[in-house]
Amino acid sequence: MKEIFLRTLTGVALIVMVGGSILLGPVTFSAVLLLVYLLGVKELFGLLQKRDLSTRWFRAIPGALLFLIVYGVFQFKQSLLWFILPPALWLISALRGGITLSGTLAFLWLAIPLSSFFALGWMEDGPGFHYRLPLFIIALVWINDTFAYLSGSLLGRHKMTPILSPGKTWEGFAGGILITLLAGWIIWNSTGIATLWAWFGISLLVSTLGLAGDLFESGLKRTVKVKNTGALLPGHGGVLDRFDSLLFVAPAVLILVILIKLVS
Repeated sequence: MKEIFLRTLTGVALIVMVGGSILLGPVTFSAVLLLVYLLGVKELFGLLQKRDLSTRWFRAIPGALLFLIVYGVFQFKQSLLWFILPPALWLISALRGGITLSGTLAFLWLAIPLSSFFALGWMEDGPGFHYRLPLFIIALVWINDTFAYLSGSLLGRHKMTPILSPGKTWEGFAGGILITLLAGWIIWNSTGIATLWAWFGISLLVSTLGLAGDLFESGLKRTVKVKNTGALLPGHGGVLDRFDSLLFVAPAVLILVILIKLVS
């Protein structure tokens, strides 16, 4: 009971922090995501140090630069060529210091997905930042996580990956998909943004890639033999434990939204 209370309290606090930052605009939204990135890098490097892998902090610089460039390009309508700079810096760092798991994951697994999530704020028609799309996406991610967890706890019988993630069940996965599809329908019916099929596609991406992100992080934790990536969030573990689903979902949703805009 105590763990459920802590998990719920922490979840509400995260909803307020992330949701509030989105509603307040791109500056606060960017600042919160940059904080998530830096805390995630800290947890990631802590995990990799358990395997004596290189975890020098300068390898996080290209990812931090990416946030600033995404903000500058969209907010001030700068050239898309600026997007070349962060991966170029990452490549130079890799060539000079060697390609490392820490640098690769910090950039590809953390910086690009979180920046993609941030970029969703500019994907609606009309100038400037729009809060609705990133707010709805993070809502779908957390709805899927919550109801997959509840469905698995109440109805779970058939293990999905007993070795990699013993708590995951097919019943939980199905419950998460159904409620997420329902939430996608509610968003479409309430807002009229895009089409119903677009929201069904987004909802399916959230459920399937959210699971993939969770399993990827579970595999990483199992490799270094830890239960959680950290202890910052009571009832949830670390920042990576809470945002692992979003890290796989955000880039895919951004690509889907861009494709929809191109063909519509």
